[in-house]
Amino acid sequence: MKISRSAAFALYVSAAASLSAGCSGTSQPSPLGPTFITNETRNVAGTLPMRGGFGAFDSVRPYGVPHPDRRKSWVSPDAKGDPRLLFASDSGLEDVNIYSLPSMKLKGQLTGFSVPQGMCADSAGNVYVADTNATQVVEYSHAGSLVARYADNYGFPIGCAVDPATGNLAVTDLVNDGSGPGEVQIFSSPSAQPRILVNPSVFYYYFAGYGPDGSLWVSGTDANGVYMLSRCGASSCSTISLSGGTLYFPGAVQWDKVQNTWVVFDQLCGNTPSACSYPVSPSGALGKATTYSNYKGGNDCDLIQGEIANNGHHDYVVGGDYEYCGAATSTFDRWTYAAGGTPTNRTLLPDVNSVPNGVAISIK
Repeated sequence: MKISRSAAFALYVSAAASLSAGCSGTSQPSPLGPTFITNETRNVAGTLPMRGGFGAFDSVRPYGVPHPDRRKSWVSPDAKGDPRLLFASDSGLEDVNIYSLPSMKLKGQLTGFSVPQGMCADSAGNVYVADTNATQVVEYSHAGSLVARYADNYGFPIGCAVDPATGNLAVTDLVNDGSGPGEVQIFSSPSAQPRILVNPSVFYYYFAGYGPDGSLWVSGTDANGVYMLSRCGASSCSTISLSGGTLYFPGAVQWDKVQNTWVVFDQLCGNTPSACSYPVSPSGALGKATTYSNYKGGNDCDLIQGEIANNGHHDYVVGGDYEYCGAATSTFDRWTYAAGGTPTNRTLLPDVNSVPNGVAISIK
């Protein structure tokens, strides 16, 4: 259950179901768990993917089947001394890659996941990976060692955020058990029962971010695929009415601590296969868009999750480019923020089955 809205979507349906390109009917979930069946890897008509129903939450690897990496995990011994590391999930190969920053040199690879997607990090440099099909969130140290597992007994986790004040882990479940609306879970520890937050108007929950005051913002859609932004408190979430523009498909939600503003990303900027982000006021007013290009200067086809790194005069955004719409190779990239444009640093993903997905920056 990947969170991209790329040119084709995998559908969570019964294994006996049959789907054709461009179909728009609602599928029924399998009682045995998720089965991934595609509705055409590249829509031959060239149209954008349908949204709504169970087609709204999964990008498709080539031919729609997983190509997991069966090798053992490895981490370079010098990685733990690197002050900044980028953890980046490849949901096509079901790995999490570890890169040094800003060079984007590969320092390690964590394996054994089942569709790893959105990620987040805490102030200690620990990184959390939403392992969607395994219904858990896995925590790793800066050096890539396993720290803890958070079991998700409610739904399918695809994103997370850590409250800098309390250390609580917010987990976004896209859907609840595959048949009902998703929710936000707040964990105080791996063994604690989570607190559940919902917005009655939201069906699919994607990404979350915490502000400096402990407020939690969450991107999602209603049951018809219409973008919705929520503000969550202690017991519930409410809708933030947006003005000054239109967002089409949920991307990351980040607090920009230098500009002191919220930033929301759109995976379908301008309703086209391109990536952008907008500053947004507490009242929901969107500012000027920042657009992100691939290393050839064309559209970043799908920046699934971007993360802003605020380092004073060296602010940047990291994320991936699932390059299904152009002639470039998929990459993980580093862009100047808030200039955007072409990436200043990148790493190519030569395996055609790679799907660059979530990212988190671990700071030692």
